[in-house]
Amino acid sequence: MELVLDTHPSSFQRGEPLKPIVSVIIPFYREGKILAPAIESVLAQTFQEWELLLVDNNASEETRNIAESYSKNYPERIQLLHEPEQGAISARNTGIRQARGEFIAFLDGDDLMKPERLQRQIDILSSSQDLVLVACYYDLLSNDGSTILEKDCRGFAYGSKNILEWKSYLHALFLPFHLPHYQSFDLFGTPFLFFRKKDAMQAGLLNSRFNPRDLEDFEFCMRMFERGGFYLIPESLQFYRAETTELRQRKNKDKHTKIALMKLQTFLSVIWERYGKDYPENQVVFRSIYSFHLNNFGCYLMQFKQGKNIGTSLIRQAAITNPKNFLYWKNYIKTFFPRKKHPRLFDFEIERNDPIEFTMLDWKNPFAENQPRKT
Repeated sequence: MELVLDTHPSSFQRGEPLKPIVSVIIPFYREGKILAPAIESVLAQTFQEWELLLVDNNASEETRNIAESYSKNYPERIQLLHEPEQGAISARNTGIRQARGEFIAFLDGDDLMKPERLQRQIDILSSSQDLVLVACYYDLLSNDGSTILEKDCRGFAYGSKNILEWKSYLHALFLPFHLPHYQSFDLFGTPFLFFRKKDAMQAGLLNSRFNPRDLEDFEFCMRMFERGGFYLIPESLQFYRAETTELRQRKNKDKHTKIALMKLQTFLSVIWERYGKDYPENQVVFRSIYSFHLNNFGCYLMQFKQGKNIGTSLIRQAAITNPKNFLYWKNYIKTFFPRKKHPRLFDFEIERNDPIEFTMLDWKNPFAENQPRKT
């Protein structure tokens, strides 16, 4: 049974004049019936000076019908847009451009805002011109909406030692900028973001090179951080719906494809162009970033029968690139152990027969130009 929210507070009156301060943007695609609770959660906000922009990103008929019904029932509140370029990134950018509000709040079409989210976020962001971006904790909701699986989750950038290490490298790239808000750096997922429209426009919006998804949120956070400080509200203000088993398996399967490799290399190229080639002091950090991803990608490929040679080569290259990191040498030594021991050594359950869509020739070092010599 779907969790029930108070979706029709007495302060909301259909037909009342609208002067939106906040524009809520929901891209939709194939959410189906679970789009309705997401929209209802916006209607239930205690802060009422909002508009809702529903962005049709080539959606299924069922999903589009639900969106159309809400836009017809609340024409003064809900606007229906269409973005033909496939990808949530392009859809969100369309929403930002069309927004009338001073502030922007993102929400995914399968998630739910808690009633206080907009009020809490606008209170924080309005309190300081030095802040440009506010996020919040969330509760993890089962896909069927019946159960809260985990409460007070801090965000996607807190889930593992690997992601914390990656975040520390990206944070270090801002040292040459001498930003007064340097200590507030963080990385947030798009569903929880709240910011001023003018800051997003001046930062260049989300980068459509990452369509349809993956890594665009981290790259957007980095460009927004150049403009001001971040704040993570230590309070759960949203329900984040867990993926279905099928979707999760499909995403995990995608990680070894050429598309996944190209997406990672796009991210590395983008941050090199912005924070690397013109900042010699950052080149050592980029060497650490590169070796970090060589090692991680290599260890991941060790679970694939066709990926072990590439994985071994990547791990070896990580150790050579960053020879002072003994973890990479340790992982390289592990590759010489019998394959029957690899599940335990590289932390996977069974060897997979999925084909690998790329070779070592597809792995490029976007930081190679003007790299300092290793000492």
